[in-house]
Amino acid sequence: MLAVLRAAFSVLSRNMPIPTGTKDVSQPANKTDKRVEAALDFVRDLYKILSSDPSDAPATDQLVDQINQHVKKLHSYTHKPVAGVPRDPEVDQQGTRLWNICARLRRDCEPTNGRLKRLYLHGRVLAFYLLVVANPSRTPKAQDLVYVVKLALKTARDCVESSEFELATGVLQKATDYKGCLQDLASALPKEEVDEYNCLEVEYFITRTALSWADNHIDVAEHMYTKSQRLRQYLTPDYAERLADVLYEIGKSLASRSDFDLATKWLQRANEVINTPNLEHLSREGLELRLAILQALVSALLATGTSTDLDKATKLVDYIESEVGNRPVVSLLKLEVLRKTPAEIFDDDAYSDVLRRLIKHFNSSDAGFKLVIHHIRKLHDKSPGAACAVLDDFILSVRGVDDNSWMEKAVITRIWMAANQRDTNETIQTVRGVLLNLTRPLSAEAAVAAQALIWKKLESNYRQKQYDIAENWCRLALHHIFQNCGPGNMAKLERKLLLCALARNELEAAISVVHNLSKQSWREPMTAYLAFKVAIRCEDHILAEQCIHTIGQAPDHVDFLGACIAESHKKGDIFCAIAALKKLQESYEYKDPNPIHLPALFRCLIRLLNILAENPDDRKEDFINDLCRQFDIVVFALERQANDPKTHKLFTIDELEWFSRNAYNLALKHTTTWDLRCVVRLLTACVNIIGHFPSDVGSQVEVTLKALFSRFIIASALISFARTQDNVKEQLEDYQLMRKHVLAFDSQVPEYLPRLDEQSRADMVRKHATLLTFDFEAAVALGQWDDLGGIVQRAVPCKSAVAYQAMADSLLRAQVPGQVLYSTMRKIVNEIWDLESFDAVKLAKYTRCLFQATLPLDDTLAMKLLQEACGKARELHASDARWPEEELEWMAATAFNHAIDLYGAYERDRAKEWGSTALNLAHYCTDGGFERMLQDKFMRLSFEDDGRNRER
Repeated sequence: MLAVLRAAFSVLSRNMPIPTGTKDVSQPANKTDKRVEAALDFVRDLYKILSSDPSDAPATDQLVDQINQHVKKLHSYTHKPVAGVPRDPEVDQQGTRLWNICARLRRDCEPTNGRLKRLYLHGRVLAFYLLVVANPSRTPKAQDLVYVVKLALKTARDCVESSEFELATGVLQKATDYKGCLQDLASALPKEEVDEYNCLEVEYFITRTALSWADNHIDVAEHMYTKSQRLRQYLTPDYAERLADVLYEIGKSLASRSDFDLATKWLQRANEVINTPNLEHLSREGLELRLAILQALVSALLATGTSTDLDKATKLVDYIESEVGNRPVVSLLKLEVLRKTPAEIFDDDAYSDVLRRLIKHFNSSDAGFKLVIHHIRKLHDKSPGAACAVLDDFILSVRGVDDNSWMEKAVITRIWMAANQRDTNETIQTVRGVLLNLTRPLSAEAAVAAQALIWKKLESNYRQKQYDIAENWCRLALHHIFQNCGPGNMAKLERKLLLCALARNELEAAISVVHNLSKQSWREPMTAYLAFKVAIRCEDHILAEQCIHTIGQAPDHVDFLGACIAESHKKGDIFCAIAALKKLQESYEYKDPNPIHLPALFRCLIRLLNILAENPDDRKEDFINDLCRQFDIVVFALERQANDPKTHKLFTIDELEWFSRNAYNLALKHTTTWDLRCVVRLLTACVNIIGHFPSDVGSQVEVTLKALFSRFIIASALISFARTQDNVKEQLEDYQLMRKHVLAFDSQVPEYLPRLDEQSRADMVRKHATLLTFDFEAAVALGQWDDLGGIVQRAVPCKSAVAYQAMADSLLRAQVPGQVLYSTMRKIVNEIWDLESFDAVKLAKYTRCLFQATLPLDDTLAMKLLQEACGKARELHASDARWPEEELEWMAATAFNHAIDLYGAYERDRAKEWGSTALNLAHYCTDGGFERMLQDKFMRLSFEDDGRNRER
C-alpha cells in the first residue's frame, strides 16, 4: 500500500525549503491565545534540539508525543480562529524556520532510521499548523491561500507515505477549507491564476483518492476519482502520470488480493488517464508507467478466466507489440496469454518459440534467470517434452557464464523434469546428451541435489525390476559433472550399478563395473561383497579372494563375510567358502567375547577342506596340509581355553567327540594314501583333543582306546621317519617325539587292560611290546643309556621274546659303551632265558654276539661272558639241549686268538687266563680234535718270565 502512496505525489519537491521574506508580515504581533504561545515556546526549544544533534535526544518518542499535543491544540485553534486576531509575523517566522530544518534533516536522514524520520515528519506537521495560524483562511489575498494549499498537499503526501493517516486527514481538512475560500475568489482572478487553482484541485483529488485507498475506504476513493473526472481537461502530462500512477497502484494492489474484476476496472482507468495527453508529452518515467499499466491490465484480464477478457488481453498484447516491438516484456505477456489458453488448443510450439526468444536476449541476471526457469516450468506443466527441449537450449546458453550457479540450477531442473517423465531410456539419453556438452563440474551441493533426484528415480525402477532403466540412471548420476558429489555418494551409485548388472545377469558388464570402481568404493565392505558375487559367478577366485580381504579389513565385517559364505554355498564354490571362513577365523579366532561360534567355524572348514582333499587335484597336498592345520588350530584353541580360566568354554563334549572322531577316522582312512606326516598330525591332534575330555565322561574306555591306538600309529610312523631320515637333527627329533608318545601309551595301558576282552588284551600287549621296542631303539639312537635298563624292565609284562630280540639287535647294531652294552645285554639275555620259548641255540647266538661286541670294548667284560658261556655249556652238556657245536668252536677259537694277541703283547698272565678259559670252553665240543689242537698250541707257549719279557 505504501508503494501506491509513494508513486502518487511528485508535483513539488517535498523537501523544498519555504522562502522567507516573500509575504507581508509587517503587522504587529498580538498573541492572545495561550495555545499559540505554548506552541511557539515549544518550537523554539525543538529548533535548538534539531539544530544540534537530534540523534542525541534522550526521548525521541516523547518529543513526537509533545509535538502531537501541540498539533491537536493548533488544529482546534485554526478550526475556530479568534475573530479580529491579526497575522503574527513571529509565528510565520518560527513556522517557516521549523519547516525548513525538518525538510533538510529528513532529506539527509538514513532511510533505515525510522524514529528520526518520524520526528522530522511530525515537526513539519507542527510547522504547517503554525503557518496556518500565521495565514488565516479569511485572508483577501488569493496568493496566501494558494501558498497554504500547496503546503497542505505536500504535508499530506508525506503523511500518507508514512502511513500517518490521521495527520494526513487533518492536514487535508485544512486544504479543503482553504480550497473553498480560494474558490470564492476564483471569479475575480485572472485566467493564469484560475488554471493554477484547477491544477491544485486536481492534485487535491489525487491526494484524497490515494488517502482513501490507503485507509481502506474504497468507496471514498471511488467518489474522489469520480469528482476528479470533471477536471480531466486540466490534466497536464505531469498530473496525468501522477493520477495514472495512483490508479495503477490501486489496481495492482487489488490484483494481489485476487480481486481481478475490480483490479481490471482501476487498471483500465489508469490506462485511460495515462493516454489522455499525447505520448510525446509523457516523460520517460511516464512511458514506462504506461507499459507497466498495460502489462498489469493484461495480467488482470487473463486472471479473470473469461474468454472475453482473454480476447481483450490478446489484442492488448498485439497492440503493445506493434508499439514497442519484440521486447522481453512483450514476450512475457505473450507467454501469459498462451498459458491461459485452454489445454485443448494450447500451442506448445508458439510458447517454446517465445521462450527461445527470451533465452536469446537473456540479460545474465538472477531475475532474468528465474524468469526463464519459471516459464519453462509452466510449459512443463502443459508439454513436458517441449519444456525439456527449451531447457536444454537454455543450459547450453548459460554454460559459459561466469556464474556457474545458473547452470547448476538449470541442470537440477532438467534432472527433475526427466525424473517426472515416462520411464524410458530415450529420456535418460537425451539428458546425457546435454550433459556431454558441459565441461565444468557442479558444486558439491548441486551435485548432491541432482543425484538425490536421480537416486529416487533409479530406486523406483530397481524395485519395479526395470534394471536396464535403473542402470542408465546410475550411469547418468556418475557423469563427470557430478564428480564433486563426495566419495560416499559415488560408492553408493557404483554399488547400485553393480546390482543392476547382477540382476540382469550380465557378467561382462558387472566385471567392467568392478574393474572401474573407485578406491573409496573398494574400501566399503558392501561394495566388496557385491564384487564378490560377481567374482563367484565368473569363477574368478583371485578377485574373490581380493574381495574377501577387503571385507576383512572393515571394522564390522561379520555379516558381510557370512553373506560371502552363504553365496559360495549357493553357488557350490568350496574354494571361496573356505577363503571367507578363513578370514573369519583370522579375525575372531581367539577373541572373547566372540560373535562367532568357533567350533562351528572349525567344523565347516574341516568339512569343506576334506571334500577338496578327497578329490584329485594338483593342489591336493595343499588342501591336506590345510586340513591338518585346522585340527592343529582346534588343539591350540583348546589349550588356550584350558590355560585361561577366564575364557568362555567354547567346546562341548559333543564337539570334542566330533573333532577327535573325525581326526582319527581321516587318519586311518588315508594312512596309505596321504603323506604319513599328515596322518601323524591328524592323530596327534586326536590324542590332544582327547586329553581335554573331562574325567567323568561316559565313554572313557572307548576314548582312551582311541588315544592308545592313535599313539601306536604315531609311534610307528615316527620310527619309520627316523630310520629313513638323512638329516640327523630331524631324525633325533622324530625319535624324541616318538618316545613321548610311547611313554604316554605306557602310562595309560595298564589301567585299561583289565577292562578289555582276552583277544583285545592280547592285541594291546603286543602293541605295547612293539612300542617298547621302538622306545628302546630311540633311546639307543639318542644316547640315553640310562633309560635302556628301564625299558627292558617295562617290557617284562609283555613276555615277548620278539621284543627282546629286537632290543638286542638294536643294541648290537649301535656303538654303545661297553658297560652299558654288557649290563643291558645281560638283562635282555636273562629275560629271554626266562621265557619258555627260549632255547640253547638262541642263547648261544646272543652270547656269542654279545661276546663279539664286548671284546673290542672291554675284554674284562668279555672274560665274564666267556666264563658264563662255559657255565651254560657245562649245564647243557648233559641235556638234550646242547650248546651248538659251531658256537662253541667260534667262541673258543676267538678267545684263544685273543690270548695269542695278549701273549704277543707280553701280557703273559692275562694270555694264560684267556688261553685256559678257551680250552675249558673247547672241552664241551663233541669233536675232541678241536680241543687237542688248542692244547697243542697252548703247550708251545712259554709263560715263564725272562729278562726280555721283563724288559718288555
